[in-house]
Amino acid sequence: MKTTQRPIRNTIVFGLVFGLAFIPLNSLLGYVTDAATAFKIILWTYLATYGFFLTRWGRNRPISIFFPLLLLLIFVFIVNSNSAYLLLALIIFSWIRSGVCFQQSLSKMLGAELLLSLGGAILVAWFAPCSTFTWALGILMFFLVQSIYFVIFENKNHEQVPTDPFEEAMVRAEKIIS
Repeated sequence: MKTTQRPIRNTIVFGLVFGLAFIPLNSLLGYVTDAATAFKIILWTYLATYGFFLTRWGRNRPISIFFPLLLLLIFVFIVNSNSAYLLLALIIFSWIRSGVCFQQSLSKMLGAELLLSLGGAILVAWFAPCSTFTWALGILMFFLVQSIYFVIFENKNHEQVPTDPFEEAMVRAEKIIS
């Protein structure tokens, strides 16, 4: 049996899992560090996890995203503003997705990343998350928007789902009849 990669479905599942896990993670890390640092660490963890799967879907080595993730981890402790950190995280997320994992031409990359990353962030900001619960919903909504990337740029590297022999025969028969 061939295993197939389904980045659209998996991105939505990641958003659901990350959104649900945000509440307990934020509570647990809130005991260890301040709320702003806990928030940034959680977002870094989510980006690292999702980035790892992006490298797998793009058929790259996971080490290829080490430098961007290290840079973002350093920013966790340097940047004091959550808004500035979110902007840096979006830039690095775009770098990982369109620059490392699924390399596109510069115009396509900028267009898609501006539309999806910045658009997803603006959509989340529009609803002004102010509590842990609303941030969890915002994370889910952001990943729902990010799944559109794989609709726009269907990855030619991932394995296609094998068609059923009966389906192939039926399509050929319909062509003969018509």
